[in-house]
Amino acid sequence: MKFKLFIILSFHLYAQTNSYNSMDMHTKEVKAKWSFNPLRLYDTDKYLYGWLDPDVYNSKYWIGDIFDIEYLYDKGNYRFDKMAFFHQPTLATEINPIAFNYKNDHRFRIGVGFLTQFFLSVYKPDYNILYGESLFYGTYMQVELYFDYIYNNSLRFRFTPVRHICTHIGGDILGDDNLYDKTKEEFRDSSIELMHFSLHYKYGYFTMYGGLSFAMTGFQESNFVNLFSIYYGTDFRYPIWGEISFIGGIYLGASYDRINSVERKNNTDGYNIIDSYDKWFPSIAVGVGFEIYRFTIGVKYEYLRSRQLYSYKKIENKLGVEVSLFF
Repeated sequence: MKFKLFIILSFHLYAQTNSYNSMDMHTKEVKAKWSFNPLRLYDTDKYLYGWLDPDVYNSKYWIGDIFDIEYLYDKGNYRFDKMAFFHQPTLATEINPIAFNYKNDHRFRIGVGFLTQFFLSVYKPDYNILYGESLFYGTYMQVELYFDYIYNNSLRFRFTPVRHICTHIGGDILGDDNLYDKTKEEFRDSSIELMHFSLHYKYGYFTMYGGLSFAMTGFQESNFVNLFSIYYGTDFRYPIWGEISFIGGIYLGASYDRINSVERKNNTDGYNIIDSYDKWFPSIAVGVGFEIYRFTIGVKYEYLRSRQLYSYKKIENKLGVEVSLFF
């Protein structure tokens, strides 16, 4: 009886072990077919993004001077003679919940990109202001759902069916009647959706990229609507030592924007377009610097329509130093 029990138990354990090994092997085989990584791959992907692209999803910190700041803010009691410097932190990254490879050379990704940019300045130490040492001008936010196809880690095509953009004036301006008179001035706000296409190609030391986008919503609600835009850029990286490379680049673009003056009394009254016109705006950026692993530090010059909503009708002309992080 004991021997029979031993045989049955041994057979059961053997069958259970075989069953476990079979399931475990099957799990490993299935997982091996998909090298999942929701984040970007530093070694290859950093070459498929434009360093000077204003819409690139890289976190960065810019500090410098805006040459035409008095022209941008030609109303109110702004004391730009008391400003020490301007700075713009940007928080941005991408994540790919769906990411898989096919026969090594083909990569597919479906993901989300998020970017928030803040516009601030700092007063000189000898100047006292009611609400602190800095002035908060506004924010710019961009979120998109995209599909990527990457071939041989040297060519990336991106299709973005929906890119949401919204901008707002900073609380420091809205809360100071000397800077912004809400009873007399137009209330500014923008929220639009775009469709976007882009192509990046790495060739040796060079990354060449370009794209276009067009608006789908926001025509009768936003102070500005990017009706159509097209751009081209080139980055040049020359290895110096280890992970250190010299980097330089140029970015050229043009956008055809609708500029609306909007009257808003409250949400139930809707939006009243006081005035509207369409205009082309150029976008130019050049820069040189050094790339160290995931970080890039460089000097950048930009000439493009302002993203600061108070001055959205005008060109912003600025020069500064920027540190960016590819993550």
